[in-house]
Order: sequence, then structure tokens, then C-alpha cells
Amino acid sequence: MVKIVVDSCCELNPDMTDGLNVSFVPFKLGIGNDEILDDENLNIEEFRFNMSESKEAVRTACPSPQDFLEKFEGDTVYIITITGELSGTYQSAMIAKEMYMKENPESQVHVFDSRSAVAGETAVFLNLADCIKAGKSFEETVSLTEELIQRSVTIINLASLSNLAKNGRIPKIAGKLSKVLNIRMIAKAKDGKIVPVSIERGLKRSIKSLVNKAMDLCDKSLKTAIVISQAGALDAAKEVKEMLLKSFPDRIIEITGMKGLSSTYAEEGGLVLHL
Repeated sequence: MVKIVVDSCCELNPDMTDGLNVSFVPFKLGIGNDEILDDENLNIEEFRFNMSESKEAVRTACPSPQDFLEKFEGDTVYIITITGELSGTYQSAMIAKEMYMKENPESQVHVFDSRSAVAGETAVFLNLADCIKAGKSFEETVSLTEELIQRSVTIINLASLSNLAKNGRIPKIAGKLSKVLNIRMIAKAKDGKIVPVSIERGLKRSIKSLVNKAMDLCDKSLKTAIVISQAGALDAAKEVKEMLLKSFPDRIIEITGMKGLSSTYAEEGGLVLHL
């Protein structure tokens, strides 16, 4: 039996898991005195509203090794995590792998550090799923998926910098001005880290910048799925998809909605594109 385990920063539409044995390991989130699990019971609209109203930054805690271990089963286990540069989740999964293999030495277990998040994790999952459904060996599946991680790129379009300011990642005044001036930040994921690329005013200009930057940086020879994740920005995501279809008419382009952890950093109106 083949098992896939992903953390809750991996955004999957229901049809993506058809015919697969998939389990989610949730992050733990906190707003004020409220402790929240980033799972299927989370009311995402209420969460985003409470986050925007809070004067404090949202607290986040990665899953523990035991959280992962409880989801492992069978003789072949694949795990996908958010980039190890931003979270201890990858290390938790690696510890869980060691614990599982001590009890199940004949098992094949691999942990993929997505070197990304959100749409990036989803793209890794879709490639992994294709390999499994095609009947590829464990070794070939690992090799092909790790190659995809190295060759693909993630571009981010943030409508709000409020939570980044609350977390001390940017000056508070920048977070306030971003709302007043309708400023959106374009960034890229490089070596697992988020690197700002440009500042744009207005949604239309920022969408164009997002797609142009992605086209400049992407490996156009890839044939794997393109993923767009959105936080309350479905219309914008559809516009990005239409623009991309002009350049990639033969590639699958998926749109997913962001859950709790993803929304914590992307905030309302955020877009993440992985190709």
C-alpha cells in the first residue's frame, strides 16, 4: 500500500486525491486566546476576518514528529512538507521517518522538502500522484519529484502586508501604507526563502507583473501541472489562469483555495503561482 502524507500548507481540491491514500497533518494556529487546528473544520472566512482584526500576529506551530507518525502506514510512504527554510515541519517529518523505519525496516519512506509552500506543495503532490498512478518505482518516483522541485519556481502576489508587519518581518508603517496606497508586493521563492521582487500599485498591474515575472523565471520545457492558490481572490486567480493558457495551452492549470497557514502569510486577496 502507498500512503501520501502532507502538511496543511498543501492545498488540494477533492478530485486531486481520488484513488489515493492521503492524510493531512495540520499546523496549529493561534489568534489571541484562541488555539486553532488548520484542518477540515476550520472556517477559513472567519479565520481571515479574525486575523485582520487582531492587533497581534497570528501564532503558528509546526506539527510534531508524533503528529506525522500517527498518519504513516503501509510499506511505501511519501511525505511532502513546507520549505524547511521557513518551518521546522520538514525536520519533524524526518524524525517521524526514522521512528517509523525502526519499527518497519522493510518500508520505503521519503520526505520531500518542497522548497516552497502552498501552490508549490500542491504541484509536488500532483507530480507525485502522477508517478504513483503510472506505476513508477519508488526510486524513479523520488528522482522525478525531486527534479521537479529543483526546476520549478514559485511567485507570490500579496495584497496585504499587515501580518508580515505584525510578525516584525517588515516595518509596521509599511504594512499600514500598503493598505492606504493599494500596494501589492511581488516576491519569489528562492532556495526555500521568500525574496521580494517588486512593488506594484493596483490589482491589474500586480497580476500582469506576477505573470511576467513567472514567465521570465520558469522552465518552459516542463510539462507538469501549473498551480494557482488564492485567498479570497478567485476572480484574480482565474484571470491569471487565462493569461497563462496563452503561453501554456497544453499544460494543466489548477486553482486551489488557501487554508489557515497559507492565509496567515498571504492574507485576504493573496495569490501564489507555481510553475
